Amino acid sequence: MKALVFGEKPEQTASLAAYLSKSIQPETTYAAAFTEYSPTELETVGGAGVKKIYVLPDKNWHAGPASTAHALSELAKQNGVDIVVVYASKKGNEIAARTAQRLDASYASEVISVERSGDAFLVKRLVLGGGYVASLLLRHRPSVVSIKPASENIVPGDKPVVERLNIVSDAPEVKFLESIKPEKAHVDLEKAGVVVAVGRGFKKKEDLAMAEELARIIGAEVGCSRPISGDLKWLEEERHIGLSGKRVRPSLYIALGISGQVQHLVGMRDSKTVIAVNTDPNAPMAIESDYFFVADLYKILPITIESLKKKLVS
Repeated sequence: MKALVFGEKPEQTASLAAYLSKSIQPETTYAAAFTEYSPTELETVGGAGVKKIYVLPDKNWHAGPASTAHALSELAKQNGVDIVVVYASKKGNEIAARTAQRLDASYASEVISVERSGDAFLVKRLVLGGGYVASLLLRHRPSVVSIKPASENIVPGDKPVVERLNIVSDAPEVKFLESIKPEKAHVDLEKAGVVVAVGRGFKKKEDLAMAEELARIIGAEVGCSRPISGDLKWLEEERHIGLSGKRVRPSLYIALGISGQVQHLVGMRDSKTVIAVNTDPNAPMAIESDYFFVADLYKILPITIESLKKKLVS
């Protein structure tokens, strides 16, 4: 069993390899990269199970998803891999789909698990808005999937063998007309130890100041459900936690005014301890919580903040 993994960042590649080492346990895991990895990054992907990393010219990356997919498909053919696994970012999903097309392979996007099932791969993915889980058998070799596994605490290991290749793409060249510098990310929720998440229980944007003050006092990052960032635009998209947002696994997750629809639960289920506040005792979040308070957040938050100020803020 051979696998090829690709993430846009070294930590994404490492998380893919670490996940596969537990789920399907490939005998050999290859990785593809379009930038040189530092010695520390090489030790991380090596500890995750990568035996060999192919470093391709960055022009393959900058030329667009079609060129990247061509490079991945060629690597898959050269190494006779059984499965190609791409980190399920927005760009990654497009690259994975194009790679599957070039390989004439079975493809499943945004899966939540990959397992062996005889000579096939059993994958599961959320469908119909996250209300159901579909199980699919991918029998074609190679198969291609995109997945966004939770970050692992990886112990550095031996550096993988590094081979530099120059794969000439047959994809049409993409010509860049203008470059716009993206806004710098303000937060990395996936690495946060404590998260305060806000939902539609907040009546107006200004009221989020209560959650932000609570987060400041306890040293947490602020996240949100999809309606807060996507519909109301009260917070940035980078703070969205859920199926199409960030997947977090903090030691403490505080959900304020979040009912807990399955799309959101997918993004926070790996949290160690969950505290939730909601006026609805039957909210789905009640089942996911270690401590669930049936209360009005407008009453309980001010009291909690004042109490914490006295105890924690000198």
